[in-house]
Amino acid sequence: MSIQRIHSGWNQKGKKRQIGQIASALAVSIWKISKKTLLNLENEGFDTDTWSDRIEILKEVSCFQLYVVNNEVKAYEKEKKINFITDIAKKLNETVNTNEIDLKISEKDRKTKFINLLNERMEEYSELQYTDEPSYKARIILGNHLMNNMGDLDNNWIRMYVIDQEVPKILLSLRRPIGSLVNK
Repeated sequence: MSIQRIHSGWNQKGKKRQIGQIASALAVSIWKISKKTLLNLENEGFDTDTWSDRIEILKEVSCFQLYVVNNEVKAYEKEKKINFITDIAKKLNETVNTNEIDLKISEKDRKTKFINLLNERMEEYSELQYTDEPSYKARIILGNHLMNNMGDLDNNWIRMYVIDQEVPKILLSLRRPIGSLVNK
């Protein structure tokens, strides 16, 4: 099946999508945004030493985005929303595991399992207020976690860069698929 056919089939108006399909599409968007964020950090001169460090950064940014999705999705009732977030988490976990295998990151070099990290971060972020967007404290937490996974070069500036530059880009990029796939 060609990409054009897949693309035009997905965009058919009025076609009902299963929650798993929507979750899978949103997980792909989250991973792409995470990769773009990592690239932006590296292009700004922030240091990543290993592929393991890069994967950890991708995991942290993905966890933050899942927190945002959890707060931005308003179209689903509670039970459906839980299933939706779980489906996204499973797809992201599969993506992380595939990337770790492809990059030949050994078990001993993996700092955390994605699902365990996600559960920790969701608990940490859930204690914070979320009105129209993540609180400043949530942004600081993301910056701190990224700072812990970056190299030593300009490490003390990473937090402010993430808060001021990357989080607004993440929110802008993430709200598009949320709006088009979920909150119609």
